[in-house]
Amino acid sequence: MTARRREEALQDIPIAVTALSAEFLREQNITELQDLGTHVPAMRISDNGISSNAPIVTLRGQRPSEVLLTLDPAVPMYFAEVVLTPTFGTNLALYDLANVQVLKGPQGTLFGRNSTGGALLFTPRTPGAEFGGYLQARMGNYDLLHVEGAVDIPVGDSLALRLAGRSIDRDGYQSNVADNPLACDDCLGDEDSRAVRLTVEYSPTGALTNLTTMSYDENNAAARINVLQAWISSTTDPQANFIPFTINLLHNGGLSELLPMPGIPTEAAVDAAVARQQQRDWQDVETDINPQERIKNWFFANTTEWEFSENFTLKNIFGYRELDMAYSQDADGVALPLFGAVTSTTQTYTPDPPLQQVESEQYSNELQLLSSAFDDRLEWMVGAYWMRMEGSDYQPSMLVGANSQWPEGDAPIAAVQPLYNIAHDGFLFLNPNIDVVNEAWAVFGEGTFQFNDQWSVTAGARQSWDYRELTTRAFRYDPEVTRELICDVQGEDNQVLPNDACSRTVDEDYSDPTWRLSVSYTPSLDHLVYGSISTGYRAGGFNGRGANNFSLRPYDPETVTTYELGFKGDWQLGALGSLRTNIAAYLQEYQDIQKTQDFTADGAFGTAVVNAAKAEIQGAELEFTWAPGELLQLSLAYAWVDPSYDEWILETAVGTDDNGDAIIEYTDNSGAPFVYIPEQQVTGELRLIAPLDPALGTLSFVASFYWQDEMIPNDEAERWPEFGWSAEDLAEVQATAVIDDYALWNLRLDWSDLLGSGLDVGAYINNVADEAYVVGGKSVPEQLGFVDVTYGTPRVYGMVLRYNF
Repeated sequence: MTARRREEALQDIPIAVTALSAEFLREQNITELQDLGTHVPAMRISDNGISSNAPIVTLRGQRPSEVLLTLDPAVPMYFAEVVLTPTFGTNLALYDLANVQVLKGPQGTLFGRNSTGGALLFTPRTPGAEFGGYLQARMGNYDLLHVEGAVDIPVGDSLALRLAGRSIDRDGYQSNVADNPLACDDCLGDEDSRAVRLTVEYSPTGALTNLTTMSYDENNAAARINVLQAWISSTTDPQANFIPFTINLLHNGGLSELLPMPGIPTEAAVDAAVARQQQRDWQDVETDINPQERIKNWFFANTTEWEFSENFTLKNIFGYRELDMAYSQDADGVALPLFGAVTSTTQTYTPDPPLQQVESEQYSNELQLLSSAFDDRLEWMVGAYWMRMEGSDYQPSMLVGANSQWPEGDAPIAAVQPLYNIAHDGFLFLNPNIDVVNEAWAVFGEGTFQFNDQWSVTAGARQSWDYRELTTRAFRYDPEVTRELICDVQGEDNQVLPNDACSRTVDEDYSDPTWRLSVSYTPSLDHLVYGSISTGYRAGGFNGRGANNFSLRPYDPETVTTYELGFKGDWQLGALGSLRTNIAAYLQEYQDIQKTQDFTADGAFGTAVVNAAKAEIQGAELEFTWAPGELLQLSLAYAWVDPSYDEWILETAVGTDDNGDAIIEYTDNSGAPFVYIPEQQVTGELRLIAPLDPALGTLSFVASFYWQDEMIPNDEAERWPEFGWSAEDLAEVQATAVIDDYALWNLRLDWSDLLGSGLDVGAYINNVADEAYVVGGKSVPEQLGFVDVTYGTPRVYGMVLRYNF
């Protein structure tokens, strides 16, 4: 394991770590990041409700509000020791890995900024000393064809290469059953991905090693559709609920009820679409667009290690990543042009909507000096780190789509002419439309001193500096005068900027020290007791959707202090075999929590990121592995997480004063729950090996299990009765206030090295019961009027052929 940036045994380190081996990843068919979420206690992986390639990693109750270029994750991902930022496009390339390590709790000393919840480490396989490799094909339902392989190519005594690649083609998990030309079967949420990786290891001397990793990944898919569960059709305040209020007028028959006028649609089309969806399975949806996701990732890492004396090693890690991501998503989840993607103004469906685009380029370098002293009783490391990411986020969207069924011409009543204009043109919104610069520097050090065979202490500290810069160029449709896009950015004087100078740049510097102290007691070689105090820091920044003084206010860093007690033990039980027990209990003091808050002020929808809260998170994790013999192994893990807010003042902009400054309404929301955090999770695995003659190969059976408690998707649900919705709407949305618990079973049968041929044959079935389970979504009835959810992978099954050479 490399949890402390040096090779160590898992049971010897005073950190809670879950390690997944290459064999485990293969047996559980873990091919993308989201697959990990059901195998690690206290961790969940969901999406942001917009794209499956913008994952949100939750660990020990810490979960960012959303995925933006300007909002850092609480659990960073490292590939080949290089951090991947942003998290867009990281749901790819889990192939040919040596292991995956999940480090729990703040990693602020050695992994630095934005690791308040922990860190995910992905370690690719390195070249072997002899020629060899594997070729694998996996075939299954949904017309899956997954081909993967790798080969080691030694070139002399000092140079070796490993070339690996993967290709996946699969039909979608959803069908479009809408009555339009885009209707299709098993077409949504498909996969068409390609990946290649070259690793080169050069060791000219025994003291010098250089490892280079280069990779390219791409995916071209039809995006999944979120399933709409509730719609608020009884909104009555256009100032507080502009989007749902206007949609109800133009697409749900609302205007015809208020002011009957010739030719305008009278059908409650949105209510009818929601009712149809509520009667269907989640795999049958309606959409009026062709949703797309196109992702390209380029990655380069170079690690050089030089042991320039007996006790000193110098290590340098250089990293580069480039991301191009373009996508469109039917955010409303119905075959009506309500909001989200830019839809047609002349017909009821849009085959090729303009794509939203995220681009970024990242450079990083880390220099480490490692050494030991006092007859190896002290092991220490010091280092320096630098990273720079430049990115852009361009998201054209419709706040309210056009209604192609609307009668042509002007409104018969001048007061409703803006509504007619929106019905004809749609309310186009260009925000975010930003350029971002994130730059970080740090110096750090950590050492472990071994007092004797039983006692040791580890201490470390890090000083981090961050620079954040944001340039925004937001535009919106003007329904009242020009019927064109106008600047939506305000200057510091609260005046809207002219269209030809619609740009505002803000920047801010941040710094924070983080540290870690742990004491370890080893009463025997097989047992470790530890206690630790560690701190973490998540950098401040700016709201990527900001366009005025209120929404562009810089938010401060988020910090956490964690107190943890743990035990790791291996037990020999005689005739009962062996038992491994890992136990950890923790308390986190969570300060200045960064929250994204929606608001509608003076009829304009917006968001703001604020340091809204402080909280305590307590929890415990238990992991047991029992091997009664060589042929049977049982594993069980349990996680309990109990987060609660000590303080949370909800800030909502409700209008502007005479000077143009935001009027803020403050609400005590300290009794709110943490969203998408199950209180309990359980994972289990049974592995059974048949007693065959070794010449026949190895026949193994694996059954795995995952269960999680219910979740809360909205932290304002207790306030819903205050919003004046109809009893029917309130009941509909309250039915979504709790996401049910669920359980998943996976089965796999493998015959490895069949008859000594080097051929492995396997069959698998994941989600045996075809459980429909929710992994994410958007619950925003207060401002946007709807609740939708994202479902996890349905039952999949297939067979695997693998040839090792």
